Amino acid sequence: MNVHRELARRLLLSYVVMSACGCSEFRARQRAREGNRDFQEGNYGAAIAAYSAAEQLHPMPVISLNKGLACRQLMIPGAKSRQNEQAVDCALASFRRLKEQSPGDQRAEQLYQQTLFDADRFDALAQLYMSQLRDNPNDLAALNGLIQVYSSSARWDEALHWTIERATRRPRDAEAQYAVGVLIYTRLFEKGGGAEHSAYDPRPGATQKPPPVAALDDITGAARVTLAEQGISFLKKALEVRPAYVEAVIYLGLLYRQESFAYFDQPAKWQTAIDTAEEFRKQAATLQAQHKPAQP
Repeated sequence: MNVHRELARRLLLSYVVMSACGCSEFRARQRAREGNRDFQEGNYGAAIAAYSAAEQLHPMPVISLNKGLACRQLMIPGAKSRQNEQAVDCALASFRRLKEQSPGDQRAEQLYQQTLFDADRFDALAQLYMSQLRDNPNDLAALNGLIQVYSSSARWDEALHWTIERATRRPRDAEAQYAVGVLIYTRLFEKGGGAEHSAYDPRPGATQKPPPVAALDDITGAARVTLAEQGISFLKKALEVRPAYVEAVIYLGLLYRQESFAYFDQPAKWQTAIDTAEEFRKQAATLQAQHKPAQP
């Protein structure tokens, strides 16, 4: 008889616990639905409060996701206010929680990283991608992420380093080699390689204008030659992998043109660089003609 009484007591206790859990889950879903209504009405602060209350009652992945999205709605790009930082922290915490609750949900990591990008938290992103590379040195997504981080944060030296690193780790990837050349060309163009440099002719008697005046941060002289040659070498690697890579040929010409600006005081070397640039321009035109779609 006592055995039956003890069994009945345990069953009753289990029922009470299950009922309490079911009740808390039901109330959590109610509060979450309130949050959804607030979200749809654009009342994001109220939505966050409702989701937070729901989390206290019964944590669920869908609540973490919606709370993170609501927090993101309060973020202001570029703002450094306390309120904005709180919104960022709220979103990141919610997406971290979602990753723990639902490891297979790819939205969690995507939203977490996107929030870091939108909040300009580049150091945290760099640490994240570096950790991924330590675990998998061939992680292309991590390499691309580091390049994007340093490009977005105007840290050009680091962006170049990781663009070269990607090309080095993927020697048969023509586009990875090409990307180094394009990045270097863009840098040289921005740092002393604009229209006035293209228009200047240093040959004796060719022009009466003085050479363009270099700005303090322009890349000039030997530094310009070294950087241009580095870009040229990677573009040639791209052509070794893909001989008919028209864009790589175009940028070879453009880089030789940029290199020529280092030789305004050496007309013979300037002419050699200009002639080489013209050779690649003609080669690109020939390749383009060969690969032009046939007319119906």
